[in-house]
Amino acid sequence: MGEDYKISIFAPMTGQVVDLGKVPDPVYAERMMGDGVAIIPEDGTMFSPVSGYINVIAEDKHAFGFTSDDGLEVLVHFGVDIKLEPDCCTVHKGVNSRVQAGDMIAEFDLEKVKAKGINPITPVIICGGLDGKVIRPATGHAKAGAGAVMTIVDVEKEKAAEAALGNIPEADGEAMDVALDESGEAADGAEQEKAAPRRESEAMEFLRDKTNWPRLAAGFVGLTAALVVIFVGLAMLIGH
Repeated sequence: MGEDYKISIFAPMTGQVVDLGKVPDPVYAERMMGDGVAIIPEDGTMFSPVSGYINVIAEDKHAFGFTSDDGLEVLVHFGVDIKLEPDCCTVHKGVNSRVQAGDMIAEFDLEKVKAKGINPITPVIICGGLDGKVIRPATGHAKAGAGAVMTIVDVEKEKAAEAALGNIPEADGEAMDVALDESGEAADGAEQEKAAPRRESEAMEFLRDKTNWPRLAAGFVGLTAALVVIFVGLAMLIGH
């Protein structure tokens, strides 16, 4: 089985990938719209993070919504507390445009944006399509259109793949319990097998010690006397 349970979300801009909590806007920092990462961009060129369609473009062109071929809803929001002037941005795609991961979407004049006192930090949010999946964010530097800023993993498919490789057992709770019970019994059997030779060895040591013989003889005599009493009693009962 390949790694078809993993979906890469590529960097829409070149820059440093940081935790979403570093975005100075509670809507993103507190993950109200979804989880993801943020990028501190080094230049103003934006690329598509996924293959799919553009379904939303903000009126002032600072935010783009994508629906990936895998059914993920991805939002790329350039800057915070931002209202771009027309001369700050050139958009190369429109709503409903078909895009491939790495296609150029827009170009922002980063210097003009910074001169206006706007923080260009760019949240990349997964807003939908995460059923049964988890986000594993990347860290460090990412190159736009090439490096993944996060990986979306289908948990059940990942477990199945690891089980196929022998890394973990693929079983539900009940089957796991049975397996544990069986292994417990096997462990008990192994312990008994180890204990049997140990008990035999202890018995032989007891017999080799001649000081134990009188005790054995006394025990034998006592056992014989007890048997005689029992047989006599049974004979008397039968005779009556």
